[in-house]
Amino acid sequence: MRKKTEVLAPMPKRKELSDTPIKLCNEISRLFRAHLRENERHEGVMSQHGAHLVLSTLAVGDGINQKELVSKTHLRPPTVSVILRRMEEEGIVERRSSEADMRSVCVYLTDVGRELDRKNIERIKKIDAFALDGISAEEINMLMEILPKIRDNLVCERESKSKKEKKD
Repeated sequence: MRKKTEVLAPMPKRKELSDTPIKLCNEISRLFRAHLRENERHEGVMSQHGAHLVLSTLAVGDGINQKELVSKTHLRPPTVSVILRRMEEEGIVERRSSEADMRSVCVYLTDVGRELDRKNIERIKKIDAFALDGISAEEINMLMEILPKIRDNLVCERESKSKKEKKD
């Protein structure tokens, strides 16, 4: 049974949290995920936070181990573990021993997973098209210069905290 379409309420206006670039990015991200789920026919693991990121990461670099997947997605190890277990149960991925190191297990997309990724890309392109409607190429280029810097700052801070926690 399919869930009703979820309507996301806008983030409440708060004087102490005026519209900042990060707040707007977060709201855009929430709306994007809502649109992606809205048009998705696949229930189960793909409705779980982080599953699309795992799918996309495997589509680009199939045959990596779980530790590498955690590193590339910046998801927590238990989250990746649960997503992979459910993806395996649903026939989206399979685990095989590494040919280079038989002690290591690598994760591969199945044909079902590759087809799911292909459909995912189509949905993302459609969402991108209407989300960027009315925005000039120059404005898009400016965003594409700025947003990676913001992302990199956040990744760097997270990695720095993680290293500090490991030392303590």
